[in-house]
Amino acid sequence: MNNPLKINTKSKSYSLQDSALYKIKSKRRLLSLLNLSHQELKSLLSDGNYNIYQDNTQEKPRLIEHPQRQLERIHTRIASLLCRIKQPEYIHSGIKGKSHLTNARTHIGPAPTLTTDIKSFYQATHIHSVFDFFKNSLDCSPDVAKLLSELCTCNGHIPTGSRISMPLAYWANAHMFNELYRYSSERDIIMTVFVDDITFSGNKVTRTFKQNVKKIIEKHNHVMHPTKTVLHKENSLKVITGAVVGSKKLQIRNLHHESIYSELSQWMLIRDENSKNSSIFTEQIKNRLLGKINSQGQIDNRFKDKARSIKNYRKV
Repeated sequence: MNNPLKINTKSKSYSLQDSALYKIKSKRRLLSLLNLSHQELKSLLSDGNYNIYQDNTQEKPRLIEHPQRQLERIHTRIASLLCRIKQPEYIHSGIKGKSHLTNARTHIGPAPTLTTDIKSFYQATHIHSVFDFFKNSLDCSPDVAKLLSELCTCNGHIPTGSRISMPLAYWANAHMFNELYRYSSERDIIMTVFVDDITFSGNKVTRTFKQNVKKIIEKHNHVMHPTKTVLHKENSLKVITGAVVGSKKLQIRNLHHESIYSELSQWMLIRDENSKNSSIFTEQIKNRLLGKINSQGQIDNRFKDKARSIKNYRKV
């Protein structure tokens, strides 16, 4: 049985120039870093090394491009190296101690807020942007940058279902994010990024600011999502990376309340049944319910008490 692969930063954090990926000038050094032979490298450069399928478990179907085991190992290795490179403070995704909630909390307050995301972010980050990152930012030789960009992309773009997707998408688009950050900071506007969600808050967040953000994004060959871009007025509630943000605190979304109480009602109806099948079903609902309650407990402490009472419940 294969051991599960996971990103391992070894608790390291350093500058881009101190990365093991920096200034790789020979194929031999690249092969050594990735623990690959010439033949293995050659076999991994085709798009046939991905399992491609449609995920229909969410409201909107998503195309998943997941690397097969050998390529997945290489992606995990490269992702581990990328995740050790320090990222700007405005990034809240893929960083220990940060989350969608720290991202949302940054914007608590009455100021006008702009929320947007990059349409089809991974698919819109093309191989040439990945090549530019390895060649120009990491100063690899052109042939090494070409190999790395081919290893790390599927059908000419960043894959949608790999461990490498999130960190590489940031670094391949760092120039765009940094330009947006500079433009915001010059106007005393707070900017945060969570994967492809970008949020701006401050007194100078206006329609003109929104249009200029749009221009910067388009300059870097991306599109501001037309239906997910909202300019929130001063003192209004806004949804930021899944949390409702008010003037003084985070709040739980109504749809999350409804989902929790629907499953809680279902669990309370069947929790004391004794058949084997009902016990399995009850445990599944209980675990799903606890997952939702624990998630919302990070916003509202009252849910932590509810989770404890469900965990400690014993059949009568």
